[in-house]
Amino acid sequence: RDDGGLSAGKRGEFGEAFCSRTPRWRCHFVPPQGLGDRPFASKAHEPCSKPGLLYDARMREHENEGNPSHPESPDRISRIWSLLRERGLVERCCLVEAREATKEEILKIHSEEHYVTMETTREKSTEELREMARDYNSVYLHKLIFPCALLAAGSVIEMTEKVLQGKLPSGVTVVRPPGHHAVTEKCMGFCIFNSVAIAAKVAIDNHNISRILIVDWDVHHGNATQEQFYDDKRVLYFSLHRYDNAMFYPKSTAAGPTHMGGVSAKGYNVNMAWSGKMMGDPEYLAAFHHLLLPIASEFNPELVLVSCGLDAAKDDPLGRYHVSPVGYAHMTHLLRGLAGGKMVVAHEGGYNLKSISESMAAIVSVLLGDPLPCLPDKMVPNDDAVDCIRAVVSAQIPYWKSLRIFGSVGAKEMQYFDNSPDFEEPESHDQTQESRDRSGDVGGASGGNEDIGDSLLSNLREMAIGETMMFAVTPKSDCEHLTTLSPKPLPPDIASHRCEECNEEREPWVCLQCHHVYCGRYVNGHMLGHSGGSAHPLAISLADISVWCFLCDSYIHHPSLTPAKSSVHLSKFGEHPSSGQQH
Repeated sequence: RDDGGLSAGKRGEFGEAFCSRTPRWRCHFVPPQGLGDRPFASKAHEPCSKPGLLYDARMREHENEGNPSHPESPDRISRIWSLLRERGLVERCCLVEAREATKEEILKIHSEEHYVTMETTREKSTEELREMARDYNSVYLHKLIFPCALLAAGSVIEMTEKVLQGKLPSGVTVVRPPGHHAVTEKCMGFCIFNSVAIAAKVAIDNHNISRILIVDWDVHHGNATQEQFYDDKRVLYFSLHRYDNAMFYPKSTAAGPTHMGGVSAKGYNVNMAWSGKMMGDPEYLAAFHHLLLPIASEFNPELVLVSCGLDAAKDDPLGRYHVSPVGYAHMTHLLRGLAGGKMVVAHEGGYNLKSISESMAAIVSVLLGDPLPCLPDKMVPNDDAVDCIRAVVSAQIPYWKSLRIFGSVGAKEMQYFDNSPDFEEPESHDQTQESRDRSGDVGGASGGNEDIGDSLLSNLREMAIGETMMFAVTPKSDCEHLTTLSPKPLPPDIASHRCEECNEEREPWVCLQCHHVYCGRYVNGHMLGHSGGSAHPLAISLADISVWCFLCDSYIHHPSLTPAKSSVHLSKFGEHPSSGQQH
């Protein structure tokens, strides 16, 4: 069996110890090729500049013995791991050892009754497990489902804690079973324990984190994650999922655009609910640029958790959508600009083995700082996507100032923006909209104000006929201010520098004339102020290694910037960029 990256020297330590603790497991470890005696990052005391990567073959042990062709198969994770190794990505990452979640950690989200019920699966016969599974929605059970689910949850927690402790800049966990359908008291939809929700709660309770962004791009709505944080402003839940007017799994109107959070957290639940045509890269990236990024930047998260279902990928037998590995790479790249790059990607769904492997490889490559693959020249969202995006903007516009660019709001909504004590909160649309959601009317979510979102609609319609392009920001290939570049090299430790004004670590920029470091305009704006006061026009981002000219008001891509970009890449990732890798 593939031991998930354990070297020959580790076989006895992990294999025998686990087998003695859980006799029913019979593990025979065969060391993978090409890793040598590389240690796990979790064994190291020094921080690692590379992203963390976690996989453990023990999570393969849970399988559907009555239906070997079931889509939630053990091969989902081993095929991903094989491709990561084949492409040399594994040895470039810091490997992290999997661990089981503790009962205390599981109970932060799930009930004790659910925990105990799952624990009993180890003692039941195959027939008893099949009978037990009939009580759940789309779940199969196995003698080893409980330890597998504990490993999946514990692994996501472990990676999250290492990122928050500064030991890793980001991380990817290749785990199963998935988790975002598992509600407090029961499992559902192939999911046993909600790993991402548990990790978020651990981050809040143990690390004093008060702003977490959960991005769920699994093709199915993460009903359980929404439910868990629906009235909690510490977590912004943003789900992009196939909805089809509540006819796609989990077939609930709670996945619709007007379900925006509880009374204490309106706007902190964002459902980018797709209905109509099949969606792909243009539609997902349109939602990122017009919805997710504006809202997320305003929310200003301290941590980003990704429920990384890959069943919206091309050729997935359940999702039927068309997101490509290139699309997943660009979405990952866009999220890296948030939370100072602190991001944990946790595998959820995805059932075409080739698609999920290629997509996860693209994600890991981006986190390693490799160059982004190019998007096609023409990237235009379809008409149904335009309508769906408009519905969500219309619903969310009273709660996020960053969306006001798309339209005006009334006096009451403006008072809401200002948190006026005299403001009476807008009436909830959760009940009144349900019938319209089911009948296919995705518009009008703002309560009848047809003006809200009209500018967005016009913008996207223009894109749909090819008059404008959106996502790819095309940098200038030349700039008259390149003569101001300092000939001195950047400091070797430049990637660790913070804003010199506020000591903020998020979105730091380096002036390419004087090499002072200040935060970006969406944090406290100190680099913008520095440029205006000193007339130093060029700065490089330590987050994504892009260069901005404040006088040209544009990104710049030019060979003269290569030394600065290479220096930042070396400081950030511990290696020079590969050939052609200039962002």
